[in-house]
Amino acid sequence: MRAHSKPAAVAAVLALALVAGACSSTDSDGGSSSVTSAADAADGALTSEVGAEASTAPVAAGEVDRMVWAIQSPPLSMDSALASDIPTRRVQTAAFEGLIVLWVFTIRDDVTFWDGTLLTIDDVRFSWSRHVGPDSTSGVAYNFANVAGIEATDAATLTVRLTAPEPGLAVKAALWVQIMQKAYAETAGDALGGPDKPGMGTGPFSITSYSSADGALLDRYDGYWGGAAKVRQIEFKVIGDPDTARLAIDSGEIDGYFDVPLIATRQWDDLGSTTMTYVTGAYNDMLTMDVTSAPFDDPNARLALAHLIDRDGLLGPLFNGRATTAFTVVPATQVTSTLGEDGAAALYANLPAVPGFSIDDAKAALAKSATPDGFEVDLPVDTSQPWMSPLAQSLAQNAAEVGITINVKAVAPADWIAGLTSGDGGPLQLLALGAGTTWPAEVPPLITGSTAPFNVAKYLSAEIDATIGEVVAATTIDELMPPLTTLLTSIGD
Repeated sequence: MRAHSKPAAVAAVLALALVAGACSSTDSDGGSSSVTSAADAADGALTSEVGAEASTAPVAAGEVDRMVWAIQSPPLSMDSALASDIPTRRVQTAAFEGLIVLWVFTIRDDVTFWDGTLLTIDDVRFSWSRHVGPDSTSGVAYNFANVAGIEATDAATLTVRLTAPEPGLAVKAALWVQIMQKAYAETAGDALGGPDKPGMGTGPFSITSYSSADGALLDRYDGYWGGAAKVRQIEFKVIGDPDTARLAIDSGEIDGYFDVPLIATRQWDDLGSTTMTYVTGAYNDMLTMDVTSAPFDDPNARLALAHLIDRDGLLGPLFNGRATTAFTVVPATQVTSTLGEDGAAALYANLPAVPGFSIDDAKAALAKSATPDGFEVDLPVDTSQPWMSPLAQSLAQNAAEVGITINVKAVAPADWIAGLTSGDGGPLQLLALGAGTTWPAEVPPLITGSTAPFNVAKYLSAEIDATIGEVVAATTIDELMPPLTTLLTSIGD
């Protein structure tokens, strides 16, 4: 990669501020609507040998015998080290527990795995160590780049040593370190997380069957340390199309659905039998340009494209009015959670303004570039994210007015992610990035600098690396804001 002293990494950002979930009402006795059994639906999905016993007692008052929850795409693996996309995480977190609950660090002495064996400190150390170190093959290892080592200090204590301060470490551990039985994992080998050996966890539900094509069936684990769950069985059923899911929930075929695309929520809001819940999300949707590749090694070409995005005009049709335009690459919820509304406004006022939508300004910027007559470029879009293709098509239509040809290419989710992480996805990309903590320093090191896992803009220099080092090392908001402001100013410029 070629270093630039002052490149623009991200020319335009659209913040997806809300995500939605839906659930249908259940019968007064707690039973849910009848659905096809997992054995019938999976059509031969393999049963895992976890040694857990499913609940067979009659349904007690206040309990639900069976719940069917739809997910947008098949779970890729039951091993969090191998797959961490959102639909997969929905299934994993129903079965596996994190190392800690947020900010609670006590390792309990009454936790058992689904096969009845007692959780040990060695299992905990093993579970975390899988995501740590230069030799780790875990897909979430970048969250623990500052972890130098993990030691079992005694039978109940784990000592984690860091190379630098990390204010968000506890949150990351809660999100990404799922407890896996060491003996089971070592015996399973490369089959861990798959249909034959999905895993051995300590969570409230054990994995009865799992298929990377059809979904998963989970049964309540009555030996769970936190008490038996009210639902005895959960089926995760794959329904990729939100309209199909809406019909399924309205008819009672499924009981719930996460992450209803905001572009589709108008129809969901009108379902009388369904409760919609909206929550503020720390998501940013970004258009990124590779500053080391033509035509985007020219700042005027980047500026021209930034002027072609009708950010305000897209909020209604693509996000049902439940998103906001963003001021920086840091999700707004992270900024306001630490600075407050007034502090956030003051920060934004001191940063370079995001280029507004203007065909005339785009033409003027392009005329100053190395490609004044325009250029042609591909833009891959993830087929599982409904907002991407309409946004890309809108951009392509606007770009055509100034002589720029954008070829919108639909790709599978796995191929889209591979293009982002490998750098082979092309010089123009749409990046959807969600933050896991409330700390504003979380996202910039992921997308800028020489060690960033998602630096698809290839935005790096010695100065940027030094600034990111200060951002990462900050442990208070007073320490963080000077280098963070410097970094965000440079990105904006």
